[in-house]
Amino acid sequence: MQSTITLRVAQAAALTCCLVGGAQAQHAAEDNTHLPPAQETHGAPPTNWNDTFVGYRYSNNFHFPGSSAKVAQNIGSLTTTGGFGLGSYYFNVDYLVSDRNNPEASADGINGVGTHGAQETYSVGHVEWSGSKILHQHLGVGFIRDFGLTTGYEWGTKDDQFEQRAKMWMLGLTAEFAVPGYWNLTVGARNEQNYNGITGVDLHYKTAWHVDSAWMIPINGAPVPLVFKGFLALTGPKGGDGFDVSTNVPEKTTTETLLRTALMVDIGSLIGHPRTLYIGPGYEYWNHMFGAPSQTGAFDPQTFQTTPVANVGIKRSAAVFVAEAHF
Repeated sequence: MQSTITLRVAQAAALTCCLVGGAQAQHAAEDNTHLPPAQETHGAPPTNWNDTFVGYRYSNNFHFPGSSAKVAQNIGSLTTTGGFGLGSYYFNVDYLVSDRNNPEASADGINGVGTHGAQETYSVGHVEWSGSKILHQHLGVGFIRDFGLTTGYEWGTKDDQFEQRAKMWMLGLTAEFAVPGYWNLTVGARNEQNYNGITGVDLHYKTAWHVDSAWMIPINGAPVPLVFKGFLALTGPKGGDGFDVSTNVPEKTTTETLLRTALMVDIGSLIGHPRTLYIGPGYEYWNHMFGAPSQTGAFDPQTFQTTPVANVGIKRSAAVFVAEAHF
């Protein structure tokens, strides 16, 4: 019984080391990679445009901290992105459904897990305030097309045992690069609040540095039009874990890396409706998920001692099927 308690607490500590929802860091600093058809590579960014689409992603090789089991997830999404007089915007909501290897909480919330996979809702949004648009003059220089200030949020909730209630705010400086399509880089900071359903405690993490880059690059010369899109996000350590227990592990949270990318085929162009339907293979790499370190402390409630143990499930490297329908 004692070893069971130790293992369960160790797994819980790993999972709540940085409860965010994922990254979907699903932590997916999610990608803002769609642009108007006539994107300029030089000069001021386009003013008014919009792209709204529904998406679907699937993988059967996902992992979550605290468990070595492979998890299958079906992910539906609704996204709108565009430009306006002062900058550009991106808003997305994902609905993620896991199989039973990532289980929901029990009906009463206190007696283990339920019989179905967990369900999660996760939303990401940001506005980039364009320096060129606000000042009414071109600020680009050389390879950089524009500079701006980005403000953003992430919000998520999940019905597993940990009952994540992620709320994050982001502020950063952005550079847009002069390439066909789109490519940007944002450097700034992110602050997170969350909830630990096991202990019933609200979590307030330290503000962490945050860097992300998003891209959408058209590829010409292939038999069908292709688009290479994705994002890379790095978030620094943000203090203690979700239990704030004493361990002899040097770092309670560590730098988190999330890469999500895809090579999309413009299937719509084959039926006379270009830029409406995309399908293609994707890839997701997520290391130190939710900030979980390589080791965590297994706490023994009988002796009040902790022992370093290897974290499992904190790294994800998986192929993903991706599809999008644009309106």
